[in-house]
Amino acid sequence: MALLKWFGLTPRRNKVQEQSAASPIEDNKGNVSPDEENNVAEDKEKLLTITWGTGMPIDVIFNFIHKNFEEEGYQDALVNTDINYRETKVGIIRNDLEMLFKRISLRYKNDIRELDVQMENARNAYALSSAALLQARHDTYEEHLSEIANMEKLLEAEDPKMMTMIESYRRGFMKGIAAMALKFINNE
Repeated sequence: MALLKWFGLTPRRNKVQEQSAASPIEDNKGNVSPDEENNVAEDKEKLLTITWGTGMPIDVIFNFIHKNFEEEGYQDALVNTDINYRETKVGIIRNDLEMLFKRISLRYKNDIRELDVQMENARNAYALSSAALLQARHDTYEEHLSEIANMEKLLEAEDPKMMTMIESYRRGFMKGIAAMALKFINNE
């Protein structure tokens, strides 16, 4: 056993042991021992968190574009199988994306104006390293604005990269219509 620990290997624990290691042990009154609280706190500190994207407003657009509307389309078709209804909903999804473009572009433009003021103040105070960092952030915001403008053009041209949420809605809607037709056929 000591040899296993030396190489960083331990025998498999059962689920009860894993659960007790992940949560503090409580007595029958619901109190947690201080030693267990410390162990849990140490375990939480060891967790590795992975983030993706930029962590900036443009991520909201990417998340919306890649959102799966298939279940919503399916449910809508179960309520109303009219193709005009589907196209109205597609228009709503598209308008929501266009509004995201506008809202996020306005946010970036506002942030750029604020950065310009901060950069000017940093330059006047001869804080050149701070001004350079602000300029880098400014350039990133400008790049994001350019990407948003490009995405708007792609949406207008109905490029497949920008239509994934609409296509998932349409696919779900067609599945819903098929389910309704099958139900109708089986009832007769």
